[in-house]
Amino acid sequence: MDNIIQDFAENFICHIEKYVDNLFEGEKENISELIEIMQQDMDKLGREALAHVLEKMDQEIMESKERKKLWNIQARDMDKTLITQFGEVKYQRTYYASKNRENTNYTYLVDDIFGIERYQRMDKGLELDLVEKAEEYSYQKAANMASKVVPLSKQTTLNKIKKLGKIDNRVTDEKLADKKKIKYLYIEADEDHISIQRKNRDENEKDKSENKVTKLVYVHEGREGARNKLKNTKFFSGIYNKSENLWEEVLSYIDDKYDMDYIETIFLAGDGANWIKTGLKEIQKTKYILDRYHLNKYVLKATGHCPKKRHFLWLGLNTANYKCVKGTFRAISQKAENGKHKKAVKEARNYIYSNWAGINNYVNDPNAEVCSAEGHVSHVLASRISSRPLSWSEDGADRMARLRAFKYNGGKKDDLYR
Repeated sequence: MDNIIQDFAENFICHIEKYVDNLFEGEKENISELIEIMQQDMDKLGREALAHVLEKMDQEIMESKERKKLWNIQARDMDKTLITQFGEVKYQRTYYASKNRENTNYTYLVDDIFGIERYQRMDKGLELDLVEKAEEYSYQKAANMASKVVPLSKQTTLNKIKKLGKIDNRVTDEKLADKKKIKYLYIEADEDHISIQRKNRDENEKDKSENKVTKLVYVHEGREGARNKLKNTKFFSGIYNKSENLWEEVLSYIDDKYDMDYIETIFLAGDGANWIKTGLKEIQKTKYILDRYHLNKYVLKATGHCPKKRHFLWLGLNTANYKCVKGTFRAISQKAENGKHKKAVKEARNYIYSNWAGINNYVNDPNAEVCSAEGHVSHVLASRISSRPLSWSEDGADRMARLRAFKYNGGKKDDLYR
């Protein structure tokens, strides 16, 4: 180890002195080049020091009395390469067989001590760094950022994400000694539409992808502060072809964390999609609230050809006056002069009437709150999954949605191996 450090010091000083000499000779240099030179030397030190530690430990194991009692040497100087943040670390170790004749085990004892698996090629810290960066960036960019010494491919990033398996949305949950007692709980839900790669498609098919929905549900205890920050938010996300499975997860979380007998109302807000309304059946004490963002979209759609009627429609909606809304729609319909306008009015009217309970509950229940699901979908899902022209496999989209929820739930690297 002393020789490694001495060689490092000599090379490090030599490289810096050469850089400074070039400056005095008038060559144009910049600080980034100096940093890169220093980083290369430090990476080399890391590789050599790590290999030395592993081989030193292997030697001590081989000479120990305890080893000689339990293990026989099968082979020496067996090569191993491990990709780390320092680069490729190459070392040699000893292969052993246990002395238990009834059940003989074969292993590399030094690898066992350091938690290095038999066919592991990459340090777990680097694996997790890859996954963490993939939460924000494309697979290839994540690979480039995580490993600047050894080139990695986007397939490597994908493989590490697959290795984690399907991430449980509840992996970050902490056990509580006592369930929380609150009167009102809030659930908000929305979705992100993504393009899914289709398998076994015909070459003549123009449409080579299909749309899928990644669902986002989050539970919170209301808003606080001037910026209306959500209190104690918990996110759930994934493809969930069966909506009931998602709502069962949400219900399980609520039941584990809150005293259900104490809760008076659980407000479930969304845009009226069938999968969201399924939550009303799965979770008791729920009251539906229609998302005002989507309500506004349909108001604009209905009154596009006669904006002067928009005020009267909002007047009826904001007071939950069904008679007023119905009368306004009659007037709007009469002013629809072509098929396009008539279709827009009909769609908006059907949407509002089919979600009237959500409108009425928002107006008449003083504990109801606005829904911010559209903004959360944008930040949690769309910014990584659908805002760029990407096409996903269904499995890949589901994993990424769960990774994004994991991040916004405050998940740490170690939680992924729970």
